[in-house]
This record gives sequence, C-alpha cells and structure tokens, in this order.
Amino acid sequence: MTDVDKSLISPFIKQCYVCATVCMNVLSNGCAYGFPAVLLPQLKLPDSPIPLTKAQESWIASVVTIAMLVGNFSMPAVMDRLGRKKAHFIVMIPTAIGWLLIVFATSVESLILARIMHGLSLGQVALIRAVIIGEYTSPRNRGAFLTLISVAQSSGVFFVHLLGSLVSWQITAGICVLFTILSFVMTFTLPESPSWLANNGRYAECEKHFRWLRGDGENEELNELIQARIKHNTETAVNIVQLIRSMEFYKPIIISLHVSLITYFSGTMTIAVYGTTIISNIMGSDVDAHFWLVCLDVTRIVTSFLAVYLIRTLKRRTVLFNSVGSCLLIHVLIISYVCVRNYVSFDYVAIPALLLVLQCVAMSSGILPMNNVIVGEIFPLAHRSVGISFTTAIATGFHFAVLKTFPYLLSGVGIEGVYGIYASVICYGFSVIWFAMPETKGQTLQQIEDRFKGIQRFVPEMESLNNNEKC
Repeated sequence: MTDVDKSLISPFIKQCYVCATVCMNVLSNGCAYGFPAVLLPQLKLPDSPIPLTKAQESWIASVVTIAMLVGNFSMPAVMDRLGRKKAHFIVMIPTAIGWLLIVFATSVESLILARIMHGLSLGQVALIRAVIIGEYTSPRNRGAFLTLISVAQSSGVFFVHLLGSLVSWQITAGICVLFTILSFVMTFTLPESPSWLANNGRYAECEKHFRWLRGDGENEELNELIQARIKHNTETAVNIVQLIRSMEFYKPIIISLHVSLITYFSGTMTIAVYGTTIISNIMGSDVDAHFWLVCLDVTRIVTSFLAVYLIRTLKRRTVLFNSVGSCLLIHVLIISYVCVRNYVSFDYVAIPALLLVLQCVAMSSGILPMNNVIVGEIFPLAHRSVGISFTTAIATGFHFAVLKTFPYLLSGVGIEGVYGIYASVICYGFSVIWFAMPETKGQTLQQIEDRFKGIQRFVPEMESLNNNEKC
C-alpha cells in the first residue's frame, strides 16, 4: 500500500469509528422508540406483575413525545457551551437511566419515568447525531455516514421487536442498555469537533483535531473554516431581528421543515405505530397483519443499506426527488386500489402487498435518510444548534399530529381518504423543496453556508490564518 493510500484510508477509518460511536447510541434510542410494542402486550397478560389501565397504557405510549420537546430545547445550550463530545456524553445519561428503571421497575410510575428519560434522550440525540457526523466527516462521505443514522434507528426498532418476542421486557431492557454503555465508552476516544473549536477561537486545537479526522488532504476546507470563524468572531453581534431575517437562518429552516413534513406524512411513523391497522385496511382483514409488518420491517432495513449507496453515489436532489415522487405515485395507486376494491369484489393480496413494500422502499431509500442528511448539512455553524433545535421541535409537532389524528381520520374518511390527505401534503412539500433546496453533495459545510449567504470566499494560506489565532 502506498503512502497516498494510507493517507486516504486512515482518515476514513477514523470517520467510520466516529459514525459507529454515534450510531451505537442511535441504535439504543431506536430500541427505546420501539420498546412499547414489546412492553405493553406483555403487561396486558393475566400474570403481569404490573397491571395496566387504559389511561396508564396511553401515558406510557405518549409521554415520550412531550419529553422529546424538552430534549430538543435543552440540547442547543449544552452543545454550544460544552462542545459536541461532552454533549454526547450527557445525551446517553437519561437513556441509561431509562433502561435501568425499566429493568428494576415494580410500578407504573417507574415505567412512565423511564419513558420520560427515553423521550428526553430521543429529543436530544435528534440534534447532536446529525451535528457530530456532519462536522466530523469528509464531504465525499458525509451523506453516506448521515444515512447510517436511519439504518441504526430502523435496526434498533427491529432488534427490540425481535428480542422482545423471545424474552421478557425486563431482559430486553437489560440487553438494550449495553448499546448505550458501549457508545459511552467509545466516546472517550473521540476528539472535539473542529467546527466547535474554531467557533470558540481555539484555532490550533481545531487544526490538530481536523487533521486527525481528515488527514492532510482537505486543507482547503480547514482554511475556509478558520477564515470564516475569524471573520465571524471579530464581527459585532447580530441582533435577533437581523438573524431571523437573514437568508442563511430562515431558508435552511424552511427546507428542513418541509422535508420533515414529507417524512412524517409519507407513512414512516404511521406504519411503525399503526402498521397492523393499515395492513388490514389495505390488504384485507383476513391476512396475517403481524407477518406482513415484519416483512415491511425487514424491507426497511435492507433498503436503508441501499440508501447508503444511493446517497454516496447520486446527487442529493436526485435521491430526494425520486423517492418523494415515487412515494406520491404509490399513494395514488393505493387510493385507486382501495376505491376499486370497494366497488368490485376481488381478492388479490399480491397487489396491495407490493404497493406497501414499494411505499416502504420509497421511504427508506430516500425520504427518511435524506431528512437526516439535510439537517446535518444545511445549517450554518453560528446558529446550527438553535436552527436544528427549532426545526426538530416543530417536526416533533408534525410527529404528534400525524399519530394523534390517524385513528380519527381512518374512522372518518377511510384508509383511502387518509392516503389522499397525506398525498396532498406530500405534493405541497414537494413543490416547496423543488424550488428551495440547493444541491449540497461534495460541498464543505462552509461552502454550503456561504451559498446561503450569497458570498464567495477567498481562502488564504494556512500560515497567515494561524497568526490570527486567539490567545
């Protein structure tokens, strides 16, 4: 192997390790998200040690969303003040506490408190996972690494469902906490984010950690980063009105919110939560809905790995627009199938099964992973944590609205009406991002930020930048 090969491979391996550290934490959070599907059925059994009422069951299932909002709003201050590495440590504390509370739970109150801890962590990790991977990794691999977030989350949901079908909910929780512990240990070996160091005027440390992560082949990005931070740190503070009115603040939020809107109304969360109901209404009540739900789970994981290749190879707009367009077409086909079936009696299970599988493929191959990619790329460093927090909080509202309204819409307008409403929302979101979303593949985070600002930056030599380092 040549020296050039070593310089290319070594940084890549280090970036893979960073991604694995974050994804191990995301995997644990994916387990936490899917855990109610394991916990609640076992607690409903006649010999359950913790009997549940309907109200208690609903609290265990829904309290996570409320706690996620607290996590969303608490994380920006932590990331900006303490740095990305320390913030990642903090994120894992409530996750571990939640799992341990479940392992030793003897009352409903303990389970609800555990779910609050999990929700807090889910809200926090939604911000920091994209920030760490976006700031630590090379532009040529950043999209693929960000896509692995979706793979890890889907794998966590699948793993907890599979494990929960074999062992008790206490043992399941005891095993799931091991992912958090492993991620916690791995985080000790990570450097601090070069972007955060530069933003705080620590340019020598920024250069050192950047070269550890990227080697010596990406000096231009390092120069751009430090030059931009020197200029930013010497400028007078921008008031909140100027900030909100600036294009680099509001345009990424508009793009990210509409991608999140498409993500939630494409069926990503409704199938995960109401999958058996959706399958029964589309395929017929006589099918084995649980079997087909497992098939969709497997499809989601396999397609998530395909998404890594697609985002690594193709342009961002190509992947997103093709997947959104495909999902919109499938929604229309499902509506047509259900309407025809309502008037013509026939039983072709293969047709609705194929449509549901294709819907899952469209979501997992582009829509869901691109949501993580966009969040990790388009927000400027100066207000990255605030922008992501604001966007994630509103997206959590989309999440809540979709899950809360689905049963009422289903009983009111039928499954074809639900898909019709969702298709309309997808069409609206598609039309907005078509005109608003820029192409970001292969660009550094600083280049993306400069594009939103409408500026072109001259990059001086590294030596002149070092002379400006703060004491």
